[in-house]
Amino acid sequence: MRTRLLALIVVPTVTVALVAGLRVAESIENADAYERTGRLATLGKELTALTHEVEGERDMTARAAAGGANAVDPEELKTQQDAVDAAARKVRDAAQDVETGSAALDLTVTNVLNRVDDLGALRKVSSSLAPGVVIDRYSDFVSAFSDFHQIVSQTAPTPEIAQSALALSDLAHAKDAASRERSLIASAIWQQRFEPLERARVEDARAELNASIDSFRSTATTAQLRLYDDTVTGPELDQAEYTRLLVLARADASANLSVRFSANAAKDWVSDSSARVDRLRTVEQNIAAELADDADAARADAQVDAIRDAVLLFLVLAVVVALVLIVARSLVLPLRRLQTGALEVAGTRLPGLVERLRDPEAAAGGIEVEPIDVDSRDEIGQVARAFDEVHREAVRLAADEAVLRGNINAMFVNLSRRSQSLIERQLRLIEELEQSERDEEQLGNLFRLDHLATRMRRNNENLLVLGGQEQVRRWRKPVPLIDVVRASLSEVEQYERVSLRVQGDMTVAGPAVNDLVHLLAELIENATTFSSEHTKVTVSGQLLSGGGSMLQITDNGVGMSPEELEQANWRLANPPVIDFGAARRMGLFVVGRLAVRHGIRVELRAAQGGGLTAFVVLPDAVVSPGESGGIGARGLPGREAAEQGPLATLTASAESPAVGATGAFRQEGPGT
Repeated sequence: MRTRLLALIVVPTVTVALVAGLRVAESIENADAYERTGRLATLGKELTALTHEVEGERDMTARAAAGGANAVDPEELKTQQDAVDAAARKVRDAAQDVETGSAALDLTVTNVLNRVDDLGALRKVSSSLAPGVVIDRYSDFVSAFSDFHQIVSQTAPTPEIAQSALALSDLAHAKDAASRERSLIASAIWQQRFEPLERARVEDARAELNASIDSFRSTATTAQLRLYDDTVTGPELDQAEYTRLLVLARADASANLSVRFSANAAKDWVSDSSARVDRLRTVEQNIAAELADDADAARADAQVDAIRDAVLLFLVLAVVVALVLIVARSLVLPLRRLQTGALEVAGTRLPGLVERLRDPEAAAGGIEVEPIDVDSRDEIGQVARAFDEVHREAVRLAADEAVLRGNINAMFVNLSRRSQSLIERQLRLIEELEQSERDEEQLGNLFRLDHLATRMRRNNENLLVLGGQEQVRRWRKPVPLIDVVRASLSEVEQYERVSLRVQGDMTVAGPAVNDLVHLLAELIENATTFSSEHTKVTVSGQLLSGGGSMLQITDNGVGMSPEELEQANWRLANPPVIDFGAARRMGLFVVGRLAVRHGIRVELRAAQGGGLTAFVVLPDAVVSPGESGGIGARGLPGREAAEQGPLATLTASAESPAVGATGAFRQEGPGT
């Protein structure tokens, strides 16, 4: 067994190491990286076109702000804006295919698209702005576009691609600086003067132009430098430099920075300076196309490497798999049967057996455990037999627990039956003494004794509920809800502290009467026990618009923490199997059992002034609108009163109107 396991582990591991599986993964990763870079390069190429067109629109808009229709033909400006929109559409289309794999690139692409979407808003306000402000606003857009290339260079998969992207970024900044210089000087000529801030910005643009060109020369390849030197030259550039120096000299010689040139001079400046921008654009286009081509070529090479390595790995692994299948066959099938059997036992068979064993009779009869279908004698078979033993032991323990639970239930029922008849006789005797007693003090003592005996009977009935038995006493006819509430007060020691505010004529179905009396008595008993003797406990009730009714029992007692409330409400909705915890909190357990028996919902909530409120929601099957006039406790004949229970033993003192409120199940106490 150990040899087979060793072969199963070592052979695939050594084989994968020999065929360089990491190499395949690296090739695939490189191919993906090159593909992402290729798409980014395509997007960058479209961005360079958009940047160039936006720079042209910036120049025309600034000149229009400075010289109006004399400086720029509106139709020419509209044509330039259409060119910007066409370039923007291409950028959006290219951005749809981009998967950056980088948070910085994601943010940059998002920023670029947001800037593209904001172009329309910029155009609406640009007609009312000064030339310098127009240049600044458009420059924000151009800067966002130009920064894209620098981010691409930082995430490029190879140094060559990073170098081209960085050179493209430097060239884009240089072209932007040349374009801004063109716009600033053209606007000044049309306005016949420089604003002080615009004069300084001309120097800033030239400084940025020179710095970007220097940076480009330090990062560009020899071929790229040769292309730049051969392209960005000519007499127009020399003429533009002469005009620039002349304009700045005249401005500096004037106190108010005035420059007086003709309209033709302004147009000549735009034509000559545009030659530099256009030739920079030519170099930019070539480098952007070269960057996209390099990324595509690198992607194709990486894909070929990945396919070659994957085919080689597949051939080697095919041999390895054949060997592993032969070795593993003798292990996998028994392990699979063991796994299936163990999961079936844990998920289905054992829970089902435990559920069946909740019935003490089934537990006493015994249940046979079916073994797992693994008959080998190796370690797997030994594990299966060990699991069978664990299964049998779990079933045995569950059966013993069920038998013990049945014995405890029988003990509860036996104890309750033994004392039930004695308490009923005691109650009848107390009632006879009450009827013949004339001394008010002694009569009050008899009333208190009556309530104590009634509480004893309720405790006996609690034992019946714990034992899973239902009360023998049944009420056959519907009973008014107010009489049911009053009957529950007869089983509460401090009934005089309870106020009733039950509104509406409602009747309770006969089969639920005694259980509802018992449930309410438990709640009211806890409300009086865990609140000050000087406070009132309020019981209120009303019909619900959707059917049924709701009772509220509110006290001003110690209350419960949120964690205790949550646990208590869960136990009320899901009464557990009888255990030590249920015996300690008998009232909570009994209320939950009785509520589930009749579909009643009980929930505890914190009251506003302190203490708790118990909400008892009675469904249509339990309570319904009825005629006024209830069944009084004293109105029942003697024998029927003894048979019907709490309603028959309701004392006159419990009939006083009171105010409704809540009982709570805290630590331990009467009824809990």
